[in-house]
Amino acid sequence: MIRTLLGTNLLIEQKGRQAFNLDTVLLQSFIKVPVRAKTVLDLGTGIGPLMLYVSQKTKAKIIGVEIQETRYLQALKNIELNQLQHQLSCLHLDINDLKMKDVDVIVSNPPFFKVSESSNLNETEEDTIARHEVKLSLNELIEKVSKTLKYGGYFYMIHRPDRLMEILSLCEENHLAIKRIRFVHPYLNHEANHVLIEAMKYGSSGIKVEKPLILYKDKHLISEEMENIYQGG
Repeated sequence: MIRTLLGTNLLIEQKGRQAFNLDTVLLQSFIKVPVRAKTVLDLGTGIGPLMLYVSQKTKAKIIGVEIQETRYLQALKNIELNQLQHQLSCLHLDINDLKMKDVDVIVSNPPFFKVSESSNLNETEEDTIARHEVKLSLNELIEKVSKTLKYGGYFYMIHRPDRLMEILSLCEENHLAIKRIRFVHPYLNHEANHVLIEAMKYGSSGIKVEKPLILYKDKHLISEEMENIYQGG
């Protein structure tokens, strides 16, 4: 199925269970790419929606990394579908085997769940790899980000609030200073179910906690800010 990428004029093709979700839309709205950035790396790109979104923010080269062959091949098709081969590319690679250095910006919508959380395992291996840390742990991801970013480079990630302390600790251990945090709530009076994070390699101390992003004003009624995001704002 080919459809328009929400909030853009770009197209995306997805097959079977390859659909991307709200996490991607939330993360892309939070990402800021420096004007002078030359390279952006998308770790765990899936079928490439985040790469496509980021291409609207920068002229930098954007490289996706995807371990699953079916999703990697679909990402290549989506790059070609939008005639973005001059800017976007993709590697079929385990992130742990990545050898790149001095990257300006890294973005990632990683697996949220630890392998021990067996009650959340998915029906297919493809979904399990995408959502659970069977191929890449949070610790491995943050270590790789630190080794791959240049001094002063930025890292953007979306994750679960209940793992925030773990994220903060791992970032500190790996010389990544958290600069911005934004919590995402389904409703104003509900607990956050996502957290958006910006970190800087060897950045100075000091965290800006941005105002919460509220998804819905009422049942089936999205907030003005989410409406703006969905429309490409």
